[in-house]
Amino acid sequence: MMLEEVQLRLNALVGALDGHDAGAIIAATEELATAVILFRGAAIPRGSEHRTQVLIGKALRELEAAAIRVNVLKDWTRQRIDRNHDIRGTHQRGAALNY
Repeated sequence: MMLEEVQLRLNALVGALDGHDAGAIIAATEELATAVILFRGAAIPRGSEHRTQVLIGKALRELEAAAIRVNVLKDWTRQRIDRNHDIRGTHQRGAALNY
């Protein structure tokens, strides 16, 4: 089933996020996007609607967890950049700073 492929790709993305591997995160994101696109075009077999609904719910919860991981990594990166600027004395001030 296409949804199982989405789940596999989502698991790979979570693993890449947990491993802090930028290359793996990019690859896993692209593979997940492809799996989602293929799933959106697939027909749900008759009689498996309930199982599909449960799997979609599970995938959505895991996507939320992945989004939290992304936000944590983003915050860590922002802190590292700020710390490096502070060490070098090049810290930029103002609301216009954006990473």
